[in-house]
Amino acid sequence: MKLPAWLWFLLPLLVLLWSARGVVSAYAWYEEARREVRALEREAEALAQRLPQALAEAPVGPGELPSVYETLLRLAEEEGLELLALRPGEAEAVGEVRAWRLALEFRGPYAGVLGYLEALSALKAPLWVESYALEPAEAGGEPLELSLSLRVLAP
Repeated sequence: MKLPAWLWFLLPLLVLLWSARGVVSAYAWYEEARREVRALEREAEALAQRLPQALAEAPVGPGELPSVYETLLRLAEEEGLELLALRPGEAEAVGEVRAWRLALEFRGPYAGVLGYLEALSALKAPLWVESYALEPAEAGGEPLELSLSLRVLAP
């Protein structure tokens, strides 16, 4: 059976149209991604412009640093963690304020460690976790030992 001549032209045309549809949809996706990137760049630029002003004022006022330390210890106690070590460190300049280092070590159950880490993220104090280590204190897996290195923005 011989195919009609018009079918020989129609099949390549259909393949070209299908390919063109793929190219057009890829281009639309590309344009949408470019718009999102431009929006993120504008947002990053706005945040970068506000950063020096935010760093110019320390969020923790003079004399409030000990209360931040007390809050950290109270949270640990509420979660059933035992304090093993508390080592305040040196301050480091960040803009016009300083970031105080604080090393903490705790021992306690898994649920207490998890609760403590979740409570840290909910604190109003301007602190961030620089590093942490979580290891079992005994061969059985519990209790766990948590070592944290924190930084707190203060004058």
